[in-house]
Formats: sequence, C-alpha cells, structure tokens
Amino acid sequence: AALLQDAHLVKANGDKVDASSLKGKLVALYFSAHWCPPCRQFTPTLKDVYEETSDKHNFQVVFVSSDDSQEAMKGYMNEAHGDWLAVSYDSPLRNELKRKYGACAGKEQQEVKVEERRSGIPALVVLQPDGAELCFDGTGELSASGPVAVKRWREKLSA
Repeated sequence: AALLQDAHLVKANGDKVDASSLKGKLVALYFSAHWCPPCRQFTPTLKDVYEETSDKHNFQVVFVSSDDSQEAMKGYMNEAHGDWLAVSYDSPLRNELKRKYGACAGKEQQEVKVEERRSGIPALVVLQPDGAELCFDGTGELSASGPVAVKRWREKLSA
C-alpha cells in the first residue's frame, strides 16, 4: 500500500523488513494490543487464517500496536502472532495510521489525537494498493467467514 512505502516494518524477531515487500500483496492493518482481552481472543483466528491464505492469496498483515511499550509489543508478537509484519513501535507512522483510519484503543484516543474514533481494538482494516479502504470491518468478516473472507477481498481487488 502506498502509504506504507517508507514504513519502518519489523518482524517478531526484530528483523527490519523493507516496505517494498508489500508491493502487489493484499494488505490488512491489524490494530491490536496484548492487554486487550478481545484482541487476544481474535489474534489466534487471524493467525490461522493468515497461515492458510498468506501464500495462496498473497495476503500480508501489518500489526499496528496499541501496547504500552516496545517490550509488550514484542512479547505479544512472539507469543501469539502469525509470521506477519509490524510498524516499528517508535515509528510516527503507528499513530498516523490510527488517526487516518480512526482505529485505536479508547485509552489512547486523546494522546494519539484520533478525532473520529470509528473502531476500538481489535480492528482489521483491509487496504487497496493506494491505501484506500477495501474493508473496514475485517475482524467481523474474518470471524464470520474465515479464509473465504480473504478470498473475497482478493477478488474485489482484482475486479
């Protein structure tokens, strides 16, 4: 997605990943935090679907953390996440994405300056290549349809 082109992306092991690796992929931003029980409940579902669809549908998840620290974010990624990417904890892009899509934890809304909060966490926002939303309620669609949701998103992109 274009808005991620200069992003500082990392894997759970700390390796830096060039954002150009997202080119041509179906990208979903995953707004989540370890301290959030509904997030911890949804993450295994996302992980299972990701593992089943990442290669077949060229699907990539980018985690946008609402954790309280870099250590908490890293722990959550290592404990529960799929082998997806994350916006670096110290990157200003993390809060920019929360503002752009209106997805953040209630407790951080003022600090992050999210004027119109459209969703709490977890939130899964599926993007078009230019950064426009393909699907805002990715958590709902994925919970209801599993891998079929990813297939539908991919088909919408190709249409």
